[in-house]
Amino acid sequence: MNDKTDRTRQPPDAASAEWEVTERSVNVDDFAARYDAGAVEHLVVDAPPEAAYRALRHLDLLTIGSRTADLAMWVRGLPERLERRVPARVPTRLSYDDLCARGDWVLLGERPGQEVVFGAVGRFWTPIVRMEEVTAEEFAEYGKPGQGKIVASFSVRPYGRRSSLATYDIRVTLDDPITRRIFTLYWRTVSPFVKSIMRATLRAAAEHARP
Repeated sequence: MNDKTDRTRQPPDAASAEWEVTERSVNVDDFAARYDAGAVEHLVVDAPPEAAYRALRHLDLLTIGSRTADLAMWVRGLPERLERRVPARVPTRLSYDDLCARGDWVLLGERPGQEVVFGAVGRFWTPIVRMEEVTAEEFAEYGKPGQGKIVASFSVRPYGRRSSLATYDIRVTLDDPITRRIFTLYWRTVSPFVKSIMRATLRAAAEHARP
């Protein structure tokens, strides 16, 4: 198990002027302090934090422009296309907010200009992905056997005088030993592709953030 921290969840003080709470939580550790698999990527962005965060927060995922990402998405969607026997509808734009609107993901919380956290639950390691729609309030206590939870966080911090450090953090938790073993084998195969997509995502946001 990839257990990087043993701290008890401590939500930030919502009364503090530094924190503007829009949902139940605003930090990745609030939902995945302990996790079974994960990946984190960082990138120094040649733009101020507010510009870097805006670009990352509202990035159109279809503009990432990575061959690895394109291939991974095509392969990942192949079983579903074969099952339906018809081409899947191709969206013209796809942001995390769009994924939340479709019910695949849920906005767990945001500290505007600094960090936003999204979550998803389901069986996302099977050939045909099966996701469940949950609310932010249900997410923390969700724990059905055979299902998993993903937490994805985008955060930006000042770096030097005029740059920013952008971070993309993904953490996966599973609630029963059998599912955990199955997912561990799956993760060993896909994690290099996941990390490549994460790096491409940060690079695409950096391009949008630069003046």
